[in-house]
Amino acid sequence: MHPVLMKLGPFSFYSYGFMVALGFVAGILLAFFLAKKAGIDPEKIFDVALFVIVGSILGARLFYVIFYWPDLKSPWEAFMIWNGGLIFYGGVLFAIFGVIIASRIFKIDILDMLDVATPPTALGYAFGRIGCFLNGCCSGVKCDLPWAMHFPSLEGLRHPTQLYSSISGLIMLAVLLLVFYKRGFKGQVFSLGICLYAVYRFIVEYYRDLPRVFVGLTEAQIASVFIFVAGVILYGIFYKRAESE
Repeated sequence: MHPVLMKLGPFSFYSYGFMVALGFVAGILLAFFLAKKAGIDPEKIFDVALFVIVGSILGARLFYVIFYWPDLKSPWEAFMIWNGGLIFYGGVLFAIFGVIIASRIFKIDILDMLDVATPPTALGYAFGRIGCFLNGCCSGVKCDLPWAMHFPSLEGLRHPTQLYSSISGLIMLAVLLLVFYKRGFKGQVFSLGICLYAVYRFIVEYYRDLPRVFVGLTEAQIASVFIFVAGVILYGIFYKRAESE
């Protein structure tokens, strides 16, 4: 693992923060190219991106602090995002709020913008999970598979669930891009993205080293069930809305 990417004098550049930042840049560039296909002025993507970046970081860190407050050594750790500790669900929720607010301000169709933002989110997620891998966090349960890996401060060989997640993000990206370029109605890519993420997260949680809180499921798996249902409902609503127009 390489939690510290490099050091320049007294300054340290952390792998996790670097990969998250790289994910944002890659996502913004992809959204820039997708915008024209959805009838959005590509230049407005950079305006919307500011709201998304601020919202996603605040949401992801806020959810982490809420759920893992007892694990923080001091209140100041709540602000140390470069050390890891972002919950994707929180980041996405606040990022959606950011998209909605920005779309209203810059007079962009909200569903078009959400569809444009969904594939880049999958791309950014793939980068972010590589950051988790380099940081050594979010590892899996013990296993003896050929690709099992040893993580600092943990016993035995374990599933590299961070890499599973990164690969899953790229698979979701491919599916979402395919749907985006054949989009049948507004909101289709966004709602499908919600469903795909919920399915992936429910599966990969079986291999993560996390406490089981209810009938053998983790908190994220329980949340995934509700999020998947919400995605299906939204897909149906957007489809019927397009049919009636």
